[in-house]
Amino acid sequence: MYTINLGSRHPSLLAKVRFWLTDYELHCVACYRFGHWVGGLRERRPVLGVLGLGVFWFWNRHNMRIHHTEIGRRADIGPGLLVMHRSGIMIGPVVIGSNCVLHHNVTIGQRIAAGDHGVPAIGDDVWIGPGAVISGAITVGDGCTISAGTVLSKDVPPRSLVGGNPGRVIARDYDNANMINFVVPGRPAEQPSPILGDE
Repeated sequence: MYTINLGSRHPSLLAKVRFWLTDYELHCVACYRFGHWVGGLRERRPVLGVLGLGVFWFWNRHNMRIHHTEIGRRADIGPGLLVMHRSGIMIGPVVIGSNCVLHHNVTIGQRIAAGDHGVPAIGDDVWIGPGAVISGAITVGDGCTISAGTVLSKDVPPRSLVGGNPGRVIARDYDNANMINFVVPGRPAEQPSPILGDE
């Protein structure tokens, strides 16, 4: 996060504090990470967990009112989540791999129609453009690029460029490395990515 936003892996303490206080995209990601952590704490230490959930509830309400962003604490999101523009992001209890880039007005969650209560599983190194909607029990492979305004409700293979409504594969073997920015290491070996991009 420091490398992307401050241009250094080891910025000065003053630069870090200014970043912590003023970067609202960081606040949204930090709120999700805190809520996800508190969910695990509640299982180990119920009293502390309940207190933590209370803090998370108020923090999350603040984010929704001020930033119009909600990333559900039950989502399972790998390291390197980058929110480029925070406004209008809604994410349900989905699975997202490492190094996902999100833009504004993105919705990821259940499809609901026809009784489909499944949620998407999104791989590593996925770039999701403004106004995209990803819904239903679908798989988005590693390295995919979801163009702005895409409405996606079906599986897409790894390294695909996807666009349109309904979303369809526009190009295969599309390289989005320049769009992902800085890549952090993925999940530990004992927690493999939920999406296999080698098929």
